[in-house]
Amino acid sequence: MALTGALAGLLFLAAPLVSPLAMAEDAEPDIPRTDRWHEPHVTLLDVDFIHTGFQARWEYFHCACGDILVRLEQSAPDGVVTGELLLVGGQALAARGLVSLTPDLEPMLQPPSVMMHLAFTLLEYTAPKGPGSVTERTNLTAGHGSRDLEIDSGLATGTFRAPWTVTGEAWPSGEGQRRFELRFEFANPTPEDPDGTSAFRFSGGQDYRRDDFPLAPETPLEGWKLQWVSDGEVQAREAPSGLTLEGLRNGQGRPET
Repeated sequence: MALTGALAGLLFLAAPLVSPLAMAEDAEPDIPRTDRWHEPHVTLLDVDFIHTGFQARWEYFHCACGDILVRLEQSAPDGVVTGELLLVGGQALAARGLVSLTPDLEPMLQPPSVMMHLAFTLLEYTAPKGPGSVTERTNLTAGHGSRDLEIDSGLATGTFRAPWTVTGEAWPSGEGQRRFELRFEFANPTPEDPDGTSAFRFSGGQDYRRDDFPLAPETPLEGWKLQWVSDGEVQAREAPSGLTLEGLRNGQGRPET
């Protein structure tokens, strides 16, 4: 596997969604058939990097305005990192909690971004008709013997070597909600083990109806670290006094202001 950016932020989340919802076969789909796996408002994702000592827990919120909030917990052999990362307009990155102690915030957003897109891609491969087609517990399987799986999240890229396979299940867990369990295995040769493999275990859920971004526009950003990645900032700084989320969306808090 090749990932652009540090994997220091391998992070873990998965509060269960509501109990499974039985759906009549002739009922209207609770998720439009045109919706794709990468279009939920909320995604909960637990990732176990099998046999490595790393686990990651993420909660992703996608605002209709385009902002992304990631609540994270990282469990690694050398400790635990928690916090929140907020990407505003694809330009400004803010953080609070232990994750904000990292001088450069951008690499901390790359692993959750790649892993979320990997999970979405695996769901597209195994259930290509989209989440609306999953109306009962459904077995999932896919793979390829010679074609590498390429991921581009917009923030980082990942290459997972062939042969790769994915198996698992997906099922309805509430109105407009889906849960899934996936096991992804891929070739990871090394000089010492040319036939080596690696594996991830995903457990997660999605909500396609709850467009309820946790941060209101008037949320003060005092105590957050701020980094304008679009302006080339490579080190986070304290957010200016009085800055709110709405102000950040309007371009306030840039290095020159």
